[in-house]
Amino acid sequence: MTGQSVHALEIFEDVAADAGIYTWDIVRNLVFADSAIAELFGLDPAATVRGLPLDTYLRRVHPDDQPQLARKISEVLVADIAQQDTYRVQGRDGRYRLVAAFGRAFRDHSGSPVLYSGIIVPAAEREDGQEGQRSH
Repeated sequence: MTGQSVHALEIFEDVAADAGIYTWDIVRNLVFADSAIAELFGLDPAATVRGLPLDTYLRRVHPDDQPQLARKISEVLVADIAQQDTYRVQGRDGRYRLVAAFGRAFRDHSGSPVLYSGIIVPAAEREDGQEGQRSH
């Protein structure tokens, strides 16, 4: 491996270690998530594994980012596209942290969205102290 490849692999391993996976059962309105998601959103890991309502997670999103995230989720469900977005979530310590989310809705045989699964990773902060670029 080249030095650049090794560095890229190290970055990937750092991000992957903090990445969390989730699945939203749309019909039952329960989001099942791993301990990494629980940590990012400041939630109880035992509760996230058993499933929590979507609103529990949305309340942990920065108020300024909630409308944009709600629009994005709706767009993903209606247009059947993949989600790629960044927004801030509140951790257990009360501080907000920028995350990048990647997700997709899955449909049943009639075409209705029934599951929404994805991954959320901490996003790098820019050198100047500003948050990373956010998609709109």
